[in-house]
Amino acid sequence: MAIELSGKICVMIVDDDLSMLQTTAAILEDEGYDVLTCRGGKEAIDKFHDAVFTVVLDINMPDISGLKVSEAIKSKKPYIPIIFYSGHDERAKRIDIRKHFRPHAYVVKGSDPEQLLDTVAGAVGAYKNIRENVKLNEALRERNTLIEEFNRSLEDKVKRQVEEIQRTARLKRYVSPQIAESIISSGSDKYLTNDRKLLTICFSDLKGFTEASETMEPEDTITLLNEYFTEMTKIVFRYGGTLDKFMGDGILVFFGDPIEYDNHAERAVRMAIDMRKKSAGTAKSLARNGMQH
Repeated sequence: MAIELSGKICVMIVDDDLSMLQTTAAILEDEGYDVLTCRGGKEAIDKFHDAVFTVVLDINMPDISGLKVSEAIKSKKPYIPIIFYSGHDERAKRIDIRKHFRPHAYVVKGSDPEQLLDTVAGAVGAYKNIRENVKLNEALRERNTLIEEFNRSLEDKVKRQVEEIQRTARLKRYVSPQIAESIISSGSDKYLTNDRKLLTICFSDLKGFTEASETMEPEDTITLLNEYFTEMTKIVFRYGGTLDKFMGDGILVFFGDPIEYDNHAERAVRMAIDMRKKSAGTAKSLARNGMQH
């Protein structure tokens, strides 16, 4: 980025005519500019630096044409304003140069000095705006980068949370909510590994359900099973059982995985006893339809 030298704006003047170079430099210095003078194209290319705000450039020079100097400088700083300052006042030539080299302006030598000063002031102002826009764009890119990084981080976090919620929801289908939360919060993968364990398996169903259901309305059958499974599930979870599946009117439960219990067989038996006690209240409804638990 360009910088200001001692609070002044630096303007480069390039001209092989020493008298014209000194005169132009004096005009700009009187206006308060910090002037960098060069007596040829090669010197201008070598001395050009980031602090230069505008280049006042002669076209016809013996070593390197001002047009080529313009191209070389713009290859370093594409937006630097170039003011061609030439003794040639041919309209066709000026139009051709503007078309192919796109300078900030074309000023004919010998014109009113105020014209040159106004042109330089306009070029400096334009370059200040360009620099400010570059700064703003850089700041915007940095902020956009930060926003993108934050969004990626947020998306990853949301994805992990959704996966955790889904995982917890799946676990809660098989074990009590308390056990599910314990498994998730532990952060351990040991519950997800495949290994051989000693389990206690309990299967319970409604004896004669198939025959009795044939005499019941479908809605009554569904209501009855929903009530039955709801109560039985509470008991399963109370004893730490893992609800494997519902099969028609049957319930398959096992103990010992994912939570290991030393007394898993005892838990299964106690669960079965409580299930029979709880279903006694429902037995009357079942008996009316010829079913026994």
